[in-house]
Amino acid sequence: MKRRLFLTGAMGAGKSTAIAQALGDAAHRGGGFFTRRCAFHRGHPSAFSLESPDGTKKAVFLEFHQGQPVVRQEVFSSLGVSLVLDPTVPFVILDEVGGVELLCPEFVRALEALWRRNTPCIGVIKEEGPAAALANALALEETYLRAADGLRRFLREDPDTLVYRCGQFDETAQALARAWCREYAYEGIICHL
Repeated sequence: MKRRLFLTGAMGAGKSTAIAQALGDAAHRGGGFFTRRCAFHRGHPSAFSLESPDGTKKAVFLEFHQGQPVVRQEVFSSLGVSLVLDPTVPFVILDEVGGVELLCPEFVRALEALWRRNTPCIGVIKEEGPAAALANALALEETYLRAADGLRRFLREDPDTLVYRCGQFDETAQALARAWCREYAYEGIICHL
């Protein structure tokens, strides 16, 4: 199993769910973050937060006020960087990357440092269609789309990374996540998979 596994695909396909289920209690041992929908308005997400795998650190990085997006890049430059570069963790969760965090230079440098460290990593990467929809919804400039394309290209071409495009509740994605976890996340943990 390659050191880094990233799932990609349509929104709602179950990518984050596959990773969370595969990790189970082992998620608390990892660094990185989960992206959470933390507020809703009329059935639609109205705020998103970055949350440490153990749930002890979290901060809202995107919310909508009267339909207008408010992006807080300082969440990525502080909390995001510290979660990604925590030297005490055996692996890193990146759920998800390829969004507005790519406009934060400090966070991008942290990702580059993570790749150089060769820390095992599991996560979700935003694919082209959802990235374009995000750019449109938040009126992001071409700089964002170039950064998102560059990250996807890097991960697809990297010999230590497997990027798997999954369909709706994809059994292969679930199996890949479980295999990655057995190799990199469960060391020293009794597991009943």
